[in-house]
Parts: sequence; C-alpha cells; structure tokens
Amino acid sequence: MLINTSPRRPNLERARRIKKAMREALSLSDDMTVTVTELACLEEGCAPLETVIGLLRPDAPQLQRKLRKPMDDVDASDLVQVCAAWGFDVEIPVLARPRQED
Repeated sequence: MLINTSPRRPNLERARRIKKAMREALSLSDDMTVTVTELACLEEGCAPLETVIGLLRPDAPQLQRKLRKPMDDVDASDLVQVCAAWGFDVEIPVLARPRQED
C-alpha cells in the first residue's frame, strides 16, 4: 500500500542555492561535490522531512550531516553548523545568500 500517492517535490532551485553557498564558503575545487537531499522520514520521533547535506571529496571519506527540517527551512546558521560538524570554520555572512535569494 502506498502511503502518499502524490509526494512533495523538493525545491530544486533551493537545493542549487545551498550547494552554491557551501561550495563558495568552503572554497571547494571542481573535483569535490556537495549533495543536498530532502528525505521523508517514517521512523517514530523523526521529523517528517529531513535535509541531508553531503560532501564528496576524492581520496577522503564522505562527510554527511542530517538536518531535521525541510530544505526550505534550512538557513545560514544551519549551514554554519554543518560546516562546523565537518571541521570547517565558516562565518554566517558567507552563507547568508541562500535565504536572501528566495
């Protein structure tokens, strides 16, 4: 049985803006990839929608961080927390751009 026959589509433009802000904030080279995915969580006690941000680098382990909120609710402070969890020190003004362009 299908739980939801008309799934909500993630905001692709929003995902592009988050990726661009992260690439610029972290000064990533072209061989590094930022992923942004919005997932439905069906586990008990879990937010209905989560945003997962990943960083793929050659010859290094993948970095990933889950935000317990929909992609549209992700703001600059969330992205700073992701960067900090990955070991990068980034200022909020550098990442403020995703929300300003909405």
